[in-house]
Amino acid sequence: MLPTNIDYLCKNVYFLNDFSEYSSRIPVHLANKKIPACLHSDLLGLLDDKFFEVVDYKEDMYTIQIDFDKSIIADGYSLKIGNNRVISIVVSQARGLRYAFRLLNDSVSLSEGKYLLPIILIEDEPAFFSRGIIEGYYGEPWTLSERIDMFDFMDKVRLNTYMYAPKSDVYHREKWFELYPEDKFCELIQLKARADNFLIDFCYCISPGHAVPPEIGFDYSSEKDFERLYRKLDQLIDLGITQFGLLLDDIDYKLSPENIARFLRPGIAHAHICNKVFTYLRCQIEKLKFVMCPTEYHQIGDTEYRTDLKNHLLQDIAVFWTGDNVCSEAITSRDAFLTKRAYQKDMYIWDNFPVSDFTYGVREFIAPIRNRASDLGKFATGYMINPSINYHISKVAMITMAHYCWNTEKYNPEISFAIALKSVGEDFYEASLAYIEYNYPSVLSFGRLWWEKDLVNRDAYPEIKAYFKKTVHSVKKMLKLKYPIIDELRPWLKRAIQEEVIVNKILDDKIDKEELVSFLSNIKFSGSELLDYLLLKRKLLTESEFDTLIKKRRGPQWYRVFEEKK
Repeated sequence: MLPTNIDYLCKNVYFLNDFSEYSSRIPVHLANKKIPACLHSDLLGLLDDKFFEVVDYKEDMYTIQIDFDKSIIADGYSLKIGNNRVISIVVSQARGLRYAFRLLNDSVSLSEGKYLLPIILIEDEPAFFSRGIIEGYYGEPWTLSERIDMFDFMDKVRLNTYMYAPKSDVYHREKWFELYPEDKFCELIQLKARADNFLIDFCYCISPGHAVPPEIGFDYSSEKDFERLYRKLDQLIDLGITQFGLLLDDIDYKLSPENIARFLRPGIAHAHICNKVFTYLRCQIEKLKFVMCPTEYHQIGDTEYRTDLKNHLLQDIAVFWTGDNVCSEAITSRDAFLTKRAYQKDMYIWDNFPVSDFTYGVREFIAPIRNRASDLGKFATGYMINPSINYHISKVAMITMAHYCWNTEKYNPEISFAIALKSVGEDFYEASLAYIEYNYPSVLSFGRLWWEKDLVNRDAYPEIKAYFKKTVHSVKKMLKLKYPIIDELRPWLKRAIQEEVIVNKILDDKIDKEELVSFLSNIKFSGSELLDYLLLKRKLLTESEFDTLIKKRRGPQWYRVFEEKK
C-alpha cells in the first residue's frame, strides 16, 4: 500500500503493489550527467537522510537520473522508480525537480523495521500555473517570523506564489507614494530572500487607488502621481522583484470631473493606470508578470466596467476574480466561463477563504475548501488563497486549498481535511473532531445547522446536553495540547466551555437574564447556532437584544440557494 496518500495527491499513479526492500537506509547515487542550468539546485540536499544514504558505490544502490524535457508543464514532473535500481526524474524546471524529490521522500514507508521503496511511475502536473497565498486581509498582519515560516509551509504543499498585499501595511495602501523606511524595507528583503530559497515567486502588490484622506489618492490624469508611483516601484525592482499586482479593490471608483472629461468611465481610467504601470515595468523587467484587481472583482459575466477593461486593458495583464460574491458559496464552471469571456484576459481566482476579516474577530473557519469546479483551471491561470489574521488556523484550510489547486479533478474535501488536521498532529486530529464539527458552518457549508435547529424544535434536551458534553470534552482535550494553533483558538475554545454551562442552565430553567447578557458580551462565536435557536424559541431576549447581541455580530447571512444563480 502506498504511504501518505500519494495516489490521492498526484495526478497519474501507476503502481502494481511491488516494493524494493532494504534493512537500512536506501543507498542512492546521483548519475554523473550534465544537468541543464535551469535545473541547478542542491539536489542531494533535497533527499531526506532519514530514508536515503548518499553513496559513491554500494551494492543494490539506486541511481538517480535527471533529465530535462521542455514539453512537461511548469512545476510538473515524471518520477519513475524502476525495479532495475534506477530512479528517473524528468522535469522542465527546478521547481518541478524540487517537488519530485519531495515525493520521492514521501514514497518511502517503514514496515517491521524495513525500508520499502515502491516500484512506481508517477506523472504529475498542477491544474493552475500559479498557486499561492495572497496576504490581502484586513486587520493585524502576520508577524515576520510567521511569514518566514510560511515559505517552508508553501514549499511542502506545492504552492508557488506569494503575493504581498496586507491591507494594514500603510506603504502598500494609504502611503502608496512613500518609499519604505529602512526597517520595513529590510523585512521585505528577508521575505524575498526566503522566497527565492524555496523557488517561490514573490509578487508585490500596491493599492494606489485607496488613500486617507481621499484627496491624496491617485489622480489618473496626473503625471506627477505616475512619477511618484514609479519611484515607489523602483524601490521594489531594486529588490529583484519581477512580479507585481495593482489592486483597485474596495475603493470608491467615482471619477473626478477632470477624469470624467478625459476617460468617461472608471473602467477606462483603471485600464489607463494599469497599462502605464505595466509598460514602465516591462521596460525594466524581462519576464514581467502583472495582475490587476478590478473594483468589480466579483459577480458573474460582463458589465460596462468589465467591457471597458476588455477593450482597453493590455492583453498581457491578468485580472483577479473572486467568484459571484466576495466569498463565494460556489465557483462553477459556467460562472468562470462567462467571466473569462467578459474579460478575455488571463484570470486569477482570488479565493476569500479562510479569510475571516468580514466577521470582525467573531469567527475563525477550520474547514476544507469545497464547491469549486473540478475544471476551474481551464478558465483561470492562477488560484490565490486569502487567509485570516491567524496564521496557524489558516494553515488547515490552506492545505486543502493547496490540494485542490494542484489536482482539481481528484480533490476530495473530506480526505484533504483529514490530512490537514493530521498535519498539526495525530493527537490534535483525534482531540479536535467534535469541536471541528461544532464550529464547521461557514459561507461554504451549513454544517449541521439543520440538525441543531431540529433538536431545539423537538425539545430534545438529552440530545442537546450530550452534544455539548461531547464538544466540551473535545475542547478540554485540545486545551491540553501544545501547538500554536491552540494558542490562536484559545478564546473560541474557552467560550465553547462557557456556552455549555449557559445552555444547560437554559434547559434546566435556571438561567439569569443578567448572566446571559454578560455571557453574550463575549464575541468569539463558534459556528454552532444551537444557542441562537434556543434563545429564539424560549424568547429569552427581546428582538432588539437578539439583533444586537447575536444577529449583527454573526454578520449578514449571505448564504444563497443555487436557484438564485443566473
